[in-house]
Amino acid sequence: MQTRVYNIAFAESTRQAYLHFWDCNLHCRGCGCQKVVYDFMLDRNMHLHLAEPRGIATSPQRFMDLDDVIETLFGLEVRWVLFEGQESSLDPSMPLIAEAAHRRLGTTNVLLTNGMKMPDLRYIDKVSVGLKAFSKELHQDYTGESNKTILENFPKIFKSGVPMMAETVLIPGYIDHDEIGRVAKFIASVDPNIRYQIDAYFKAGNNPWRRPTSDEVERSVAVARKYLNNVYAYKGTEPREFGVKSIFPTEEELATRELAPAVDACEPIPT
Repeated sequence: MQTRVYNIAFAESTRQAYLHFWDCNLHCRGCGCQKVVYDFMLDRNMHLHLAEPRGIATSPQRFMDLDDVIETLFGLEVRWVLFEGQESSLDPSMPLIAEAAHRRLGTTNVLLTNGMKMPDLRYIDKVSVGLKAFSKELHQDYTGESNKTILENFPKIFKSGVPMMAETVLIPGYIDHDEIGRVAKFIASVDPNIRYQIDAYFKAGNNPWRRPTSDEVERSVAVARKYLNNVYAYKGTEPREFGVKSIFPTEEELATRELAPAVDACEPIPT
């Protein structure tokens, strides 16, 4: 069975595997895959958060068979599996991978989703929903799609009993403090104890937006805390205490221009 898994990354010290699936049902203007296709967590890619975009990264051309994905996970002896996007819930193989890892390795499976499709949660232990915006006009402008289904699915996921959290990207002057407040208020209407993470935007695609300052991130956290009890921020500059390597494609393959045009699509900001 062919999957849409195009990248598996692994953090050996924490035994976390990151599975990246291609295809998405949203068309976010700030999608990070426009900038770097292969995992931002890779040691080789960590500096690219602060890089200026240089065009649009090339889509992946190689995808894994289901048996190869499962065999790779077994070989790594993983304890955590993160199902990431674009949007992993679109791939019919995702629940099969989750089941195999859960049953045979006893993994903790974490699904990152935009919530546009109600995911199969039978073998998922945690869910993180990326809420792009609450205002319907803003969501339509940013993603090209209505958020009606997402706002309906969010409480359904909560009622499933699977632990969940939510994330929103802070974009100064666009998805700003006021919008963060609207998203937080919506989350609180489901449960004020749901964990909410505010992520600092990094420049991707052909957009006019800039990265938020540390003060702007903290201001958004303060706004969200008016409604929610567990609010955190990721500024993109935090130190990381573990390494991440690419398993598929291999690090050696990613070093070639043929398989890593995304790395060539950025250049560091001069200091």
